[in-house]
Amino acid sequence: MKFFFSVIWAVIEKDLRVELRTRESLLVMLVFALLVLTLFSFAFGPGLGGGEAPIQAGILWVAFLFSSVIGMSRSMGIERESNGFSAMRLTPADPSALFFGKMISIFILIAVMEVVGFMALAVFYRAKVWENLGALALVAFAATIGISAVGTLFAAMTARTRIRDVLLPVVLFPLLVPVLIAAVKATVAALDGAGWADMGDWIKMLGAYDLIFIAASAVTFEYILEE
Repeated sequence: MKFFFSVIWAVIEKDLRVELRTRESLLVMLVFALLVLTLFSFAFGPGLGGGEAPIQAGILWVAFLFSSVIGMSRSMGIERESNGFSAMRLTPADPSALFFGKMISIFILIAVMEVVGFMALAVFYRAKVWENLGALALVAFAATIGISAVGTLFAAMTARTRIRDVLLPVVLFPLLVPVLIAAVKATVAALDGAGWADMGDWIKMLGAYDLIFIAASAVTFEYILEE
């Protein structure tokens, strides 16, 4: 078990060190998310005269989703270019440990991007982010786990193809529809200051999705490395 967790940490440390050195994935993710939020802020304005939470939540999670795909594609592209998958396959490490390492490193990148995105939402749209920070953090955490789990698997699956940047969104977005719907609905409830009664079912849906796809992805990742 100690070796299992040491492998996870080694993968996370390697990925974050590469990102700190190159700043390729996170920088692009941040720029894209901020660009989308800024452009739509000019279209809708900081206030919509009431009932603005659904629009704010929809714009926010669309920006997060597309930015996450860009980051995942680039992260796995680095593994392909450096023959990282071949090296992983030759190690005695459990493939599921390698999966969790990649998933957590991608989760960290997305989480950093989301923090900046929520700050931008509060500034550009005057959304009640700081007043409902705990609820929004819970929603973002649950949704980001699901995005990271499914995204890690399919980004690794498409990394060896020449059209990975085009293919990844095509195969990934249909599977992430439940996450996007639940995240938007729960974010709307959180921004409106609603309690657990209004957002609890959506959080439970995200939790169930996370458990199912983390387990399925961890088991399947071994076969992705063997391809």
